Amino acid sequence: MMSVMLIVGIGFSLIGLLLAWILLDPEEEPEETPGRISPALEGNPEETFLAFASQAWGLETGPDPIEERLQGVQRWLRERLAGLRDLERRITRGLRRRLAEADLPWHPLEWMGLTMGLAALGAWAGLQIYRLPGFVLLGALAGGALPFLLLHHRRDVRRRRLEVQLADALFLIAGVLRAGGSMVRAIEEVAVRLPSPIADEFRRVLIEVRLGFSLAEALEHMRARVPSEDLSLAITAIQIHQQVGGNLSEFVERVASRIQERVHLQNEIRVMTASYRLSAQILTVLPLFLWLVLFPLNRRYMMRFFTSGLPGYAMLGLILLMVLLGLLMVRRMMRVSL
Repeated sequence: MMSVMLIVGIGFSLIGLLLAWILLDPEEEPEETPGRISPALEGNPEETFLAFASQAWGLETGPDPIEERLQGVQRWLRERLAGLRDLERRITRGLRRRLAEADLPWHPLEWMGLTMGLAALGAWAGLQIYRLPGFVLLGALAGGALPFLLLHHRRDVRRRRLEVQLADALFLIAGVLRAGGSMVRAIEEVAVRLPSPIADEFRRVLIEVRLGFSLAEALEHMRARVPSEDLSLAITAIQIHQQVGGNLSEFVERVASRIQERVHLQNEIRVMTASYRLSAQILTVLPLFLWLVLFPLNRRYMMRFFTSGLPGYAMLGLILLMVLLGLLMVRRMMRVSL
């Protein structure tokens, strides 16, 4: 046991030294002018004579092939590490945008730590309850997907609330513009009078304008934060009308009326299809839930799906296929194009 721990420790030490050697950039050596002997060779008479002779007779000593190979490996590893850093930046940027859309004050590293912790908890639950390697992987995937499902749900709920409040915000902006105020003054009124989340988004626009961004840039940032078609339509209409000119208050009020009618129709459709959507969700989750509950209760019976060979796995695939087809058919029947 001690020898194994010693070997593992030596291995990690070598890996750490290799990473330190890769990450630490070597200092650039000063360029040597022709005809001048390097200061590192002045203390050694033999190397000084060889250097002088090679410079005088035009001879050059060949580079060390081992050193060239090591430098090539070092360059390759640095390129791979640079690619990993770029991938990490893209993932962090996308996750930060999703958290901003859901209005969650979390750092991306904190969110990834929560995801990894829930994935480990799901893997442990799969190992302790079902005692099968496949369920360990399924538990880890389910635990890791749970935070992102909650993030997606919170993002959709906030988007729907914002779309409901968007028409009131546009009517308020149109009233301020009709009274002779500017667009910045109208945004201030929306940020003060209306509730969250629409007030929070316009407050961010106001802060960006005060920090030096133009109004068009601040509105584009709000468009990137809020994945709403209605908001994108309103921002595009305002930007086009500012370029073309005309009565902006009347134009904003007209856009607000169209958005209000569209949101009202969407709410009616959601109310009429609420029972069908709930039925589709129950019918989708119920077979999987019963299968997972019956497995620890009657393990010998449920193991026949895995011990009977190809027929058992074919039955599992058929169950999943039928559940997914039923869910897709119900969702397709409830979909209404506006």
